Amino acid sequence: MTIRRRDIGAAGVAAATLAAVSIVPARAQPKTESTWELIKRTGKVRMGIFEYPPYFLRDKASGEWVGAMVEMAKDIAKELDVKLEMVDVGGFGEAVLSLQSNKVDMNFGLQATPKRATAIDFAGPIYWIEWVTVNNPKFHGKVWADYNKPDVKVAVMQGTSDELLLRKMAPKATRVEFKEIAQVALAVSSNRADAFTTTVLASMVMKAKNPGLGDFVNPTPRIALPGYIGMRLEDDARWQKFLNRWAEWNIGLGLNETRMRESLKTLGIDEIPSTVSFSPN
Repeated sequence: MTIRRRDIGAAGVAAATLAAVSIVPARAQPKTESTWELIKRTGKVRMGIFEYPPYFLRDKASGEWVGAMVEMAKDIAKELDVKLEMVDVGGFGEAVLSLQSNKVDMNFGLQATPKRATAIDFAGPIYWIEWVTVNNPKFHGKVWADYNKPDVKVAVMQGTSDELLLRKMAPKATRVEFKEIAQVALAVSSNRADAFTTTVLASMVMKAKNPGLGDFVNPTPRIALPGYIGMRLEDDARWQKFLNRWAEWNIGLGLNETRMRESLKTLGIDEIPSTVSFSPN
């Protein structure tokens, strides 16, 4: 067998090229900036916001955002010595996506549902809250079984824990879903729904704004769940650790409960039912 010189040369070049490739180190993948690093670099923290009193609402006189969760966010920014930036996210239904897309750094008033926990992380809790119902004057439900019927229409906000809890407690009820809490209340006062269910705070606000609504009910069995701050899933735990310690401090001192009650007062709600609690005790 004859081996030509030029073939040997070609083989040598190929081998040398392969060897050169094999010893070149792999290019490192760019490191993703964590939320903690982003906040420190930009000097600001971004919170998701939308019209949902008493958590978030626009002051009619100044046009500025106010509310219990706004006060909490302001305190977080103060502790971090950064600016607070409020970003409209449209509603609770957009909370997960706004975090995943890096539109905001934190969303307030979320329940840590199993499904949400696969997409985002949580810090807290920052308060506890009970779910109640508000009836149409013609409907007199008292227990969850009264609502758990196909001919009973219950209004809820889309993509919220309100909807999830209604599915759990009254799966046979006919759900009437809306994007905004004001639409939910209007559906009941205009006889398009027999009742609505949401947290006790939002229910008190809606009932105060809509005289046409009926009974405010704590249906049994009673349900109270913790509220959290939503954040992105990430390896760097510094942001979550900071928020957890902030929540622990502010709940322990009763500061978050005070913020809730003060926000209700600005809406003209001075009398809070004795059954309302902002802690698990």
